[in-house]
Amino acid sequence: MALNNVSMALLTVLAYDAVFLLILLAVVSLLAGTKRAAFAVMKRNFVGYFSNPTGYVFLCIFVFLTSVAAFWPYEFFNSNLATLDQLNYWFPLIMLVFIPAITMSIWAEEKRQGTDELLLTLPADDFDIVIGKYMSAAAIFTASLLFSQISTFTTLAILTEGALDVGLIFTTYLGYWFVGLTMIAIGMIASFLTGNLTVGFILGALFNAPLAFASLADAVSPSKRFAEWVQGSGIARPFDDFGRGVISSSSVIYFILVAAVALYACMVLIGRRHWTGGKDGNQMAWHYVARVVALVVFTIGAVMMFRSRDVLRTDMTEGQVSSLADATKQLIRNLDDDRPIVIDAFISNEVPELYAKTRYELVNLLKEFRAEAAKRNRTIEVNLYDGIELFSEDAALAAERFGIEPVTRMFREKGAYTQKQLILGAAFRSGLEKVTVPIFEYGIPVEYELVRSINTVASGNRKRLGIVATDARLMGGMVMNGMQMQRVEKHPLIDELSKQYEVEEVDLTAPVSPDMYDALIAVQPSSLDPQAFDRLVSAIQAGIPTAIFEDPQPVGASYITATGAPKQAPGGFMGMGGGGPQPKGDIRRLWNELELNVPGSAAMQGMFNPELVWQQHNPYPNLEAANELWLFIDEAAGGVQEGEALSDENEITSGLRQVLAILAGGVYAKKDGKLTHTPLLQTGPKSGLIDAQTVQQILSGGTSLAREIQGVNPRVPVAMAIEGPGAQSAGDSPESKDSEEPSGTSGGIKVVYVADTDIILPEFLLIRADPDQISDMRFQFQNVTFALNTIDWLTGDTSFINVRNHEPIFASLKLIDSTKEVATSEVRFRSREFQTQFDEAIREAQEKIDTELQSLREEVEQLREDQADGEVPQSVLQEKLTAFQIKQENQQRTLAVRRERMERERDQKIRDVRRKADQDVTAIQNQVKTLAVALPCIPPLLVGVAVFALRRLRERENISKARLK
Repeated sequence: MALNNVSMALLTVLAYDAVFLLILLAVVSLLAGTKRAAFAVMKRNFVGYFSNPTGYVFLCIFVFLTSVAAFWPYEFFNSNLATLDQLNYWFPLIMLVFIPAITMSIWAEEKRQGTDELLLTLPADDFDIVIGKYMSAAAIFTASLLFSQISTFTTLAILTEGALDVGLIFTTYLGYWFVGLTMIAIGMIASFLTGNLTVGFILGALFNAPLAFASLADAVSPSKRFAEWVQGSGIARPFDDFGRGVISSSSVIYFILVAAVALYACMVLIGRRHWTGGKDGNQMAWHYVARVVALVVFTIGAVMMFRSRDVLRTDMTEGQVSSLADATKQLIRNLDDDRPIVIDAFISNEVPELYAKTRYELVNLLKEFRAEAAKRNRTIEVNLYDGIELFSEDAALAAERFGIEPVTRMFREKGAYTQKQLILGAAFRSGLEKVTVPIFEYGIPVEYELVRSINTVASGNRKRLGIVATDARLMGGMVMNGMQMQRVEKHPLIDELSKQYEVEEVDLTAPVSPDMYDALIAVQPSSLDPQAFDRLVSAIQAGIPTAIFEDPQPVGASYITATGAPKQAPGGFMGMGGGGPQPKGDIRRLWNELELNVPGSAAMQGMFNPELVWQQHNPYPNLEAANELWLFIDEAAGGVQEGEALSDENEITSGLRQVLAILAGGVYAKKDGKLTHTPLLQTGPKSGLIDAQTVQQILSGGTSLAREIQGVNPRVPVAMAIEGPGAQSAGDSPESKDSEEPSGTSGGIKVVYVADTDIILPEFLLIRADPDQISDMRFQFQNVTFALNTIDWLTGDTSFINVRNHEPIFASLKLIDSTKEVATSEVRFRSREFQTQFDEAIREAQEKIDTELQSLREEVEQLREDQADGEVPQSVLQEKLTAFQIKQENQQRTLAVRRERMERERDQKIRDVRRKADQDVTAIQNQVKTLAVALPCIPPLLVGVAVFALRRLRERENISKARLK
């Protein structure tokens, strides 16, 4: 299968190349039909270059240098991305060697051989000579570039097992082609100035050096504005679009205009024979200098104009890596011109492999933000500090001004676990508003973080989100856990929501009107006292959108009272006292208002115990803690149709892949209700319900889950979106009819009901930020995205949902990944084997000690019985006890020494296995490097040797044998 994928990828890029060559062939055919002299010059130079073995030597050097630059740097395998970032960095330097090697002989060789006069006497004008020479050099460069592309692409296709972004690689090489055409035109100026090949090579490199090194202007210029202007005039910035897979009109226009100006200068140089030496020679010289200067000024103005108005931008990447979501573009269009936005992004020079994709996506998106803003005439200033040192002035600026400091993370690289510091953050400013993202965690969508931050500082006014104060204590505080008070830290989800909303706690000591909050979050509302609970129901009736998380059996937070359990009274002194259970609101009143049917049974004190949901589906077999009460909601469960487990009828879950609910309840819509119910999360066909008391017995170890599962109730909803006109609740309590409460008449109900609080455990935010924190598996849980989508849907700000769902696809080095996976599996298997051997040896040693001590223990017991009967004196018993204790201590010391020695042996064996695994990965990387660099050089070298041999044979054909001797 992998071989077929590689073949298909190669055929695809060859199809791209065929279309490109057909276009070039059409241009050459047009030239041959209209400019015969130019075509003749082009054909002569092109054939002459490849008829000489020297041309193949330069081709071999070019392919060698591009392969070394692309695959030899450590950063290529460290980033684990199938891109040409390393080659992009070194390509200008390679071109400073290769392009002068092509252009140095364009005119200097003609002068050296005296054939320049012959060319100038042809029935052709100066344009024919210059364009013929230029197109011959361009054809030579194109052939060389195609050879490099095929060799590089083949290597990447093998490394990715065919899952390569063909559009990205093709567009990058198209950018190389435009760079080459521009540098060839400039190099031709050097060749027209001299008749010496060496001088022509040196001048060609010098003339092209300013464009190649313009990107380094900030390192030598004290003026930031001047440095930015110089950087924009070089080839790095217009090529950057091509290197990211984007074809932009501004970049194409830049290369065409610069090449056109250089070619005009060549025509001036070749045409100077017409006016030098005449009486007006000096005046004509200044006249043409003025023309060239005017063209340069025109080019600069045109480049700046098109750069600020980039008419066409096409993302050619297959994974849409360099594209913005439609919602993001809409946000930029809606920005206020009077509130300019400044983005300061800071990225350290060393970014570990786990964060390589995040860094790549962050840089791409920031540049696209800048381009889209310029296209829409919106003011977004992007200051990208990329590749900074941890102790540089830029790093100090990030820390002092924006609070973005180096973050320490543990990584395994080059065979060892090491702590590394990295900077990967950004600050967003607009007026007095400021938002800082200290670090872009690699598991969090980058575009979402950017868009949310920009929208927050741009709008100025945030929507208000009310967190209902329940036993869950999302805002932090003191709770009763067991017989003691426990302090709960603020839930990390609150920090996540605070980046977008104005979040505050609501204690429900007074009525809540619809104009106070845009949405409410109520986690375990059944724990509220009856008055506060009635006010929550009234707020829902009044039309305040509300997210409800009600759990029949909370797992992650033991201090949260279950739906059917009595609420514990506050503890007294030293955790004692209390006075009995506290009153709770009747959750069934809320269910009636929302027209929900929750399966369950009546409980003590007039409460209700919802049944729990089970499901036989676990996509993580190595997750030993999971059982049938862990509900993995995804479409991988057998018999689940697309858009069924995670509903595609609602924006909240449309596009999500997997959500995990733990010990969740079921929730159905009542028949013939007035409200519209949309099941958001549903189990698969192998699922059902189990009563709460049985679950308690299972959790306490009294019975097994497999024994208690009876019958199948497929597709049980555990989350529901509810919309529609409100109705007067049939279960209104006297408190709800108090004159201070809002009327029970609803302004329209909009609620998301989730029968689980564990779905928003803090651990899911950690998993979201670091999906690879457990080496055995890569979690795909999108619980946090589900929760954020829920709040956005309730507040009506659904644009962020679309941004979260826009996930670019990156091509990774699957061959290296599979090697790493095999190595990791071997390490895991051998480590478990060593641990099993260790445990078995310790168990056997402990049993041996117990056996040896058993006889002595029996003697001690017998002496105790005899001593109690008066048959044995106390001194004899004490002597035997002392001997027993001494022997026991000696045995335990011996066991401790043996345990320590075996632990060292076990750890050493594990280290050896890991070292061997790392060596295997390094070996395959080194093998790829060697083959990728060496193999592409062989074909041009063989062709060069064959051309040299044929040339020598032709030279010897007309020489007599006597002279050959």
